[in-house]
Amino acid sequence: MARVSKKVSAAQREAENAPHRVWKTAIYARLSDFDDVLRNTESLEVQISYVKEYINHRDDLMLLDVFADKRCTGTNFDRPEFERLLKALQERKIDCIVVKDFSRLGRNFVETGQYLEQMFPLFGVRFIAINDNYDSLNSQSRDGMLVPIKSMINEMYSKDLSQKIQSCFRSKEARGEIYTPVPFGYKKDQKNHLVLDEEVSDVVVRIFLWKKSGMKEREIAKKLSAQGIQTPFTRRCQLGYLKNTLRVKDPAWQPAFVTKVLENPIYTGTMVYNRIAYDETYRKIGQNPRESWRMVPDSHPAIISWELFDEVSALREAEQEVREERKTWCKQRRKNNPNIFKGRIFCKKCGEKLVCHWQSDGALYFYCASCHVSISEKDLWNGINKELHQRMEEHRDLQKLVRKSSGKSKLQSKEIATKREIEQASGNIVRLESKKRSGYEQYVLGKLSKEKFLELKQGVENEIVLLKQTKSEREKELAVVQEELQQKKQIAGNTEVLLTVDNLLQYVKKIEVDRRKITYTEFVF
Repeated sequence: MARVSKKVSAAQREAENAPHRVWKTAIYARLSDFDDVLRNTESLEVQISYVKEYINHRDDLMLLDVFADKRCTGTNFDRPEFERLLKALQERKIDCIVVKDFSRLGRNFVETGQYLEQMFPLFGVRFIAINDNYDSLNSQSRDGMLVPIKSMINEMYSKDLSQKIQSCFRSKEARGEIYTPVPFGYKKDQKNHLVLDEEVSDVVVRIFLWKKSGMKEREIAKKLSAQGIQTPFTRRCQLGYLKNTLRVKDPAWQPAFVTKVLENPIYTGTMVYNRIAYDETYRKIGQNPRESWRMVPDSHPAIISWELFDEVSALREAEQEVREERKTWCKQRRKNNPNIFKGRIFCKKCGEKLVCHWQSDGALYFYCASCHVSISEKDLWNGINKELHQRMEEHRDLQKLVRKSSGKSKLQSKEIATKREIEQASGNIVRLESKKRSGYEQYVLGKLSKEKFLELKQGVENEIVLLKQTKSEREKELAVVQEELQQKKQIAGNTEVLLTVDNLLQYVKKIEVDRRKITYTEFVF
């Protein structure tokens, strides 16, 4: 085990010597899949309740938060709730951790020791393992051999437990037992063997036949919902395999439910193990290749044939290839054709910017998620073109537009007025600088006292700061006005307006879209 530094020891001693201290306490609980299989009594709820009762009988502990990792192995510390706990420690929100026993913290000898002997003392954190009678505030327990011995035992136990679990699973597999959720279309008997669910098994057949005929998963889901067929979740609740029956109020078939049925070879009467791939935290990340599957044929009644399953699987793989090709094509199209309307198109009702969406066929749509307003790129261009022609019709022809743009306008008047303000501010700054120099000369010649000079100087400098700020603001306003005037001059100099991507958008300032897909375009002229 690593040796505790002097800095760490000092932090720990400070924590120990604090008189009548009340510790900001957090509970940490952890449950792995192995714990869940072998010890049903070792639930997170049981752990948390046990630790809470301990804290309630302690005057020096104040419970602030609970951190619980479910389905997380103890052999590494890559756990979401444990990471949240570490963040709370670093932010000094927590300074005491209580666990049921050492194994809940971790079963890795080295890493557990690093946390107990380095990190926790570094932050002045008190650590309590109730069943192991360990409290880091007690120097005798901290300096003894209890921690390393316990950590080594927990690591050895974890490895042994893993082997036992794997052996248990292999025995179940050999007997054709199911230890995963019961699939839709089946029930399980008292020996954990699958039997047909006569009420819904024919639905599985229909799903495969509909898919074989060319129907999409979304179409199949809509058809099943229209026929009032129970969803897999609803059916499992009805059979008593799920306790919480209030999770879904108005159940409806989703494409994902259909996909889960279509991709499962269990309906061929073959029990298949190791089909699903998981990461280190037991989260599903995909499907293993078929050659790595462990299969037990004829373990239960078949609903469909292998021929039908393979035919549907081949069809789904072909569809997936098409989707990937479309995805690649759309990605390339987005790269070559960026969203030219970005920052210009808004929802007329709520004023929010519309979001662009590329469909699988490469078509570009714009939509507002709040108001359900949408418009295609084609309709958008048509709307802009229509409004531009209406604007041109108002001016009759471009020559009239030229004459209107060439005359004295509000923008030109604003330009002149802004220039005048800038000139006045510049003149006033020069005048005040001269006034400050004159005051200094009078002070040097003895005609002005030091106090009067400093007062004069401070007042002049404050005025100069305000004038410089005003001048800067007016210069920015002038730049905007001159840019708009330049745009008008460019438009006025054209003999015709070409409705193309290259030059139309430079005249478009803002586009609004309503539910009727009508555009309201604000042009720069």
